[in-house]
Amino acid sequence: MAEQVLTMYLAGAIRDGVDEDIIWREHVIEALRRHPVRILNPLGGKTRDDKGNWTVSGVPSGARFITKHDIWYVKHSDIVLFNLRALSQGYPNIGTLVEFGAAVASGALIYVIVDPDYTGHNANMYKLHPFIAEFAAQTFDTTEQAVEFLKRHVNVISGRAPSFVEYQKEQRAQGYDVNSRPTLEEIAHRSR
Repeated sequence: MAEQVLTMYLAGAIRDGVDEDIIWREHVIEALRRHPVRILNPLGGKTRDDKGNWTVSGVPSGARFITKHDIWYVKHSDIVLFNLRALSQGYPNIGTLVEFGAAVASGALIYVIVDPDYTGHNANMYKLHPFIAEFAAQTFDTTEQAVEFLKRHVNVISGRAPSFVEYQKEQRAQGYDVNSRPTLEEIAHRSR
């Protein structure tokens, strides 16, 4: 399989005056800069003036503009990373949840960052809401956990590191603990 550049959308709340909503996205962008992934950021090209008015690439940003662009981003993504931390902070995340449904419908790989103590739905029956548990390929407690996973995994799903043996060597070279897995020598010995 030839290496391909994957497209990933960063979905999550965008609340006025909440720096966390910007910072996590910038952290992901910077951490994956040298990896085979093109990142779509709903904050890209946006500015906010002193009165709280948003513009995108110099054009006033209204409801239609936001929803059309955000759903386009989702539909054109191989991966969607959802940050649902705002839910545990009492924010309804309506737009992000609509994007979640669109990502499920599009067949994108879905990864979710969600506070470990967030249940959001009948805590007596479920640790996570059933839709998160069912449709997320993986959930993470923190942005940093998601970033560390993606730094390693986008190389696999992009085709950059399809070989088990080569992946193991690469992970060892980067200092990751892979001692519980067979070494190249063990695999070569078994194949004789």
